Amino acid sequence: MKTVRYIVLLLLVVLGACENPFRPPLRDSSSDVVQNRSPEELLKNLEKAYREKNINIFRKLLHPDYRFELLSSEYQQIGIDMDGDGRRDSWWGYDHEVEITRNMFERGSSDGILPVADAIELRLQIPPQELWERDPADGMEDYIVIPCYFDLILTYKHTNSSYVANGVARFYLVENAGDWQIMIWRDESLL
Repeated sequence: MKTVRYIVLLLLVVLGACENPFRPPLRDSSSDVVQNRSPEELLKNLEKAYREKNINIFRKLLHPDYRFELLSSEYQQIGIDMDGDGRRDSWWGYDHEVEITRNMFERGSSDGILPVADAIELRLQIPPQELWERDPADGMEDYIVIPCYFDLILTYKHTNSSYVANGVARFYLVENAGDWQIMIWRDESLL
């Protein structure tokens, strides 16, 4: 009986030490850790958040006082009443933006028309630094404004289709405790 135990123990040790070189162990290399040490790095992380559908990364990119701003021609169609006065506003804040983005990443469009996309890609054409702007408005002098052409592509494998939105987004970025964050995301594209 003792011999059988030794053989079983020896087999367990040998089998445990074997590793298939053609099937290495799977490791999740994704991380919610982001560094936004520059405006460009921040915008690259925005693309990453969409590509990975990672709401935790997305949240870290937004300033707590964040605002998404619509063109005045759009807010009657897709604006929401943020201040409780019964009229649609041309902006919404941090919490609503996180909710909308979480829906896109996890549940599909909030109106139920589009299901969850199999893949989401946000492509930003970040202009060279000499084309970045400073906002001259009082209280906004520290903001860096970066206008970017964008393509947002939602891909659906089961129907072999895509939904594409594109246009111009103007990002107002501010440095906050050593990291850059998006203070205002102004959509300047037409519906």
